[in-house]
Amino acid sequence: MNKLKLNIAEAAKITFLNVVIITVLFKTADFIRRRIMVDRPVKMITDAAQRIMNGDFSARVKSIHGSGMEGFNKIGESLNAMAEELSGVETLRTDFIANVSHEMKTPLAVMQNYGTLLQAPDLSDEKRIEYAKGITDGSRRMADMMTNILKLNRLENQQIYPEVSEFDLGEQL
Repeated sequence: MNKLKLNIAEAAKITFLNVVIITVLFKTADFIRRRIMVDRPVKMITDAAQRIMNGDFSARVKSIHGSGMEGFNKIGESLNAMAEELSGVETLRTDFIANVSHEMKTPLAVMQNYGTLLQAPDLSDEKRIEYAKGITDGSRRMADMMTNILKLNRLENQQIYPEVSEFDLGEQL
């Protein structure tokens, strides 16, 4: 009877060790699967998102091959589309700033030149009026430009709504 109890105890120990070994193997396999199937794609996506947040709109998420990766690929495609759109917006913003800067320099230069000419002590009244008119025209041009920029800003922020109206196309043609 003691021998039978000993064999049952040994069998229980062996079974317990087998269960522990199988559990460790499955945990290891699950850890490796998680690293490959979840952690790596998430890291790729978050790295690209971080680069985009830092202003690098050339960052892209590469397509991930393998079963179960469709969701990650959809997220990557959306992130890539967003980066492309932001890149276009950044280009427009840069061009806009360059154009506005150029357009503002011209009236400023005119106003500065006329202001300098107005300082001449022997200037006739006719020339003084002409130069003052040049300064007024330049400042009006800059004010109109600023008004248009503010209107554009309101339009982009959807604070101005276009008025819909019907018109005769034949008359326009």
